[in-house]
Amino acid sequence: MKILTLSTLCIALAGCASADGLYYETVKSVSKDNTIAQTACWAAISDIAKNGDSASKVGAIALAKECKNEAPKVQPPKKGLF
Repeated sequence: MKILTLSTLCIALAGCASADGLYYETVKSVSKDNTIAQTACWAAISDIAKNGDSASKVGAIALAKECKNEAPKVQPPKKGLF
């Protein structure tokens, strides 16, 4: 009986730990991807501003506000036994 109780407890704890680990890995990945996307956006706009004519420079400045975006929110796992 002790072995059954101990093994059930270990499985439950391992399941909770893996859900938390997956959440933190997902948040880290989303943050990294958002940073890469913003960096690419700013690089493209600065390249347009450097090499384009005056009309494209004005357009690049108008697009600069599009580079500022918030990372999507990831819902944390629910805390509970089941």
